[in-house]
Amino acid sequence: MTTELTATLLTAEEVGRLLRLKPATVYEAASDGRIPCVRLWQGRRKALIRFRRDQIQALMQDRSTSADRG
Repeated sequence: MTTELTATLLTAEEVGRLLRLKPATVYEAASDGRIPCVRLWQGRRKALIRFRRDQIQALMQDRSTSADRG
């Protein structure tokens, strides 16, 4: 059962496949703000984060447009 909300949220592994990055790199980029993320839960040691599909697609579009100009 997939709701619209869960269909729009991606895991670090899914974002990694889209951006051709390792999940650890995706987490690092999210922690320093280079990739926008949604923090669903914050524990003592770990956080549950997901990535909005539309924000990742916009990020990819922005990067490809910037590459085309430069």
